[in-house]
Amino acid sequence: MKKIITAGLVLLISFAGHGQESKDPKTYYAGFKALKLVDASRMYKPNTTESDSLHYRPVDLDIWYPSSTKGNNKLTFGDLFGLFEQRANQYQDTVYTGIVEDLAQFYAIESGQGIDGGTKLLQAQSNSYAGLHPAGKEFPLIIYMAGSNGMGFENFKILERLAERGFVVVSVWSVGRYPGNMTSDKLDMMEQVYDAEFALDYIKSQNELIVNVDSLGVLACSWGGMSAAAFVERNSAISTFVSLDGTETHYFGESDQDDISIREIHHFKLIKPETSSVAYLYLESGNKLDEYSPTEEYHYYKKLNSGDKYYLRLLNSKHEDFTCIPSSMQLVGQAVEIHNQIMEGTVLFFEKYFLKTNGFEVYYNNLSLSDKISTKPFDQGYNNPARTIIQGEITDAKTRLPLAYVNIGILEKDAGTVSNERGKYELHIKPGMENDTVRVSMIGYKAEQFVVKDLLSHRLNNIELEYEIGKLKEVVITAQGLKTKNLGNNTTSRFISTGFGYDQLGAEIGIKINVREQPTFVDTFNFNISYNRLSARALFRLNIYEIESGKPSKNIMTENVIIPIEAKQTGLISVDLKEYNIELRDDVIATLEWVKNEGENYKGEAIFFSLGVFNSGTLIKRASQGKFKKYSKMGVGMNFDVRF
Repeated sequence: MKKIITAGLVLLISFAGHGQESKDPKTYYAGFKALKLVDASRMYKPNTTESDSLHYRPVDLDIWYPSSTKGNNKLTFGDLFGLFEQRANQYQDTVYTGIVEDLAQFYAIESGQGIDGGTKLLQAQSNSYAGLHPAGKEFPLIIYMAGSNGMGFENFKILERLAERGFVVVSVWSVGRYPGNMTSDKLDMMEQVYDAEFALDYIKSQNELIVNVDSLGVLACSWGGMSAAAFVERNSAISTFVSLDGTETHYFGESDQDDISIREIHHFKLIKPETSSVAYLYLESGNKLDEYSPTEEYHYYKKLNSGDKYYLRLLNSKHEDFTCIPSSMQLVGQAVEIHNQIMEGTVLFFEKYFLKTNGFEVYYNNLSLSDKISTKPFDQGYNNPARTIIQGEITDAKTRLPLAYVNIGILEKDAGTVSNERGKYELHIKPGMENDTVRVSMIGYKAEQFVVKDLLSHRLNNIELEYEIGKLKEVVITAQGLKTKNLGNNTTSRFISTGFGYDQLGAEIGIKINVREQPTFVDTFNFNISYNRLSARALFRLNIYEIESGKPSKNIMTENVIIPIEAKQTGLISVDLKEYNIELRDDVIATLEWVKNEGENYKGEAIFFSLGVFNSGTLIKRASQGKFKKYSKMGVGMNFDVRF
């Protein structure tokens, strides 16, 4: 049996007063408190003793509860969001500052609101009051499972609305193993499940809030949906489950890393909808299959054995609409309308089963008549095609020596790789690609193109590239009169970041760098690694592209610049480029490309680069010869030290 120790019960927000104003007897005011607990049955930080503050698993809970009295001060989004920074410091045993402001800016910029939108978001009023006296009645209990690295702030509007309607809601922060970063790995996912079980045990043992443990539901968002499904499987007392675009439903084929992790979760039977009778509502975004065609699906709703299951797909919605953040920023009416539909449907569903009201059926039937809503799940006749692996070697046509770090892949598709130091490659081909074009390219060599079926016939597996003789520009650099400048995005943010999963050879990430003076000579390339869980040393290549129609075109590099990154290495990295005589005469796109692992990286491992405010945003390419896509409106932290 799990041993529970609560160490240091702390109210993190405690500045609200109390009033005597009463409310309609059918509704309440939403009280709020945050708890800092410790689960002494689980070790959190490896290789530590009990004297280390992070030796045991910290568990932080945000609780919304019904109150009959009103406080004097409403909490703002910034008050709730501020807890995130406190916990980021606590769980990672370090000191971060400015997370609240940086992340608010991130949300605002991603939503097209500009930097000032971050301040407005932080000032947005909630309907939550800290420190209110709980209403002295028994209420149903809802456990909220947050999305990846999230907590209650992401959906506070729904959580406080549930409290207003007579529910106690306990929000479980979504953090994985030390140092507190959630991934799709099953071990990280299960940490959130254990946290939820710990929270449930705590609520049962405390006396301040009166809950009906026989009326137990779970609400989840995004990656929290998978954790919630596992939580439901392990706890038969849970009778009701609402999922906001949760990953317990998964469409395979977009991300190999996620596919592998989720197959492992299925393999260990951590979720078993076929044997579950939980009442279930799945609200799904409308755009998740816009950019790729899945190879197969695992649809929790379709597999669920329950007779009480409902499905709604909001056709005009995006995944981010399933948090309250776009709605909180008062964006265009559609974002607000979508989140109001999500909120009302969620609340009415729980009321149907716990308060025995009939509003949900009416609401569901009305929505089902809308041309913006579908009650039928995605169904595109997915199959499970086996991939074909093409193996071969790439060599210099003249010397017959192997060529390392050659890009080979399906043109403009996310299927590609990089040759190893012996020129060997393995290219994974999906059915339907037989007539697609394979492109093979390398700095300093003429690119070659083939049809996939020619490689499948084994006639062209061993590929020879001819050296490209180009006219070299004479570069004359003198120190006299040259000025120095930094071009690009020099953020070193340790918390807002983006990057790659554990093994994405050929993937690239970068930004546009504006060049104002001609000529400009590049001295140093700089970037910042904010997070690195890789077990093996990785090699990255610097690419600098000319820009054509706003997209990367010709690579201006004449030789490989390979940048080694050690396992677990983080911080600022500067690469001296003076010997390469790189001259810029127009705007360029600079990228880092993952070309080699010196050892084995494992599922759930990743490397992340800092993001910051940068107008041109971040570009990303998932595989060799794939398409560059706009990944974020914030720019990855890459820059040049130059002279002009």
